[in-house]
Amino acid sequence: MADKKLQSLTFIGRPFPDGMMDAQRTFSKSNLEMEKDENFQKFLKDNNLADHRTVMIDFGPDHFMYWYGIVTDQKVEVPKGLMKFVLPEAEVAQEESNGNLTNFNLPLNYIVPTFFKALTDRGIEVYENPGDSETPYFLQDLNLTTKKLVQTWYLKASK
Repeated sequence: MADKKLQSLTFIGRPFPDGMMDAQRTFSKSNLEMEKDENFQKFLKDNNLADHRTVMIDFGPDHFMYWYGIVTDQKVEVPKGLMKFVLPEAEVAQEESNGNLTNFNLPLNYIVPTFFKALTDRGIEVYENPGDSETPYFLQDLNLTTKKLVQTWYLKASK
């Protein structure tokens, strides 16, 4: 069961290893660092993306990488100091709610299990270790204007 199919998207931002997570199990310092980054802010403004923010967790078998930036379907130049990650076209499961940037500073050990429980309650299977998935990507995409927060789990890449 999938909520929808997403086209291939490009995540542009900066990755942070799981070891940078603080004692509260958040990446709030990394998030703030990105918000203060002049190159990132200029990139957002130049590409009409200033009202969007995305965090992504790319799970591995033993570790994960936390990304802060934006996700887009636009063809854009990646500025110096930022990296890109191309997400596959895929079937995804999503949950929508209202939110703001403080949602990105909540503890991951609260956000991720709560989201996965909502999916399993809907009959969507989730790996016990998300890093075992062939598409181990969890995104939180926030529109700062509408305050719409969309959480996405990649279920299956399209062939």
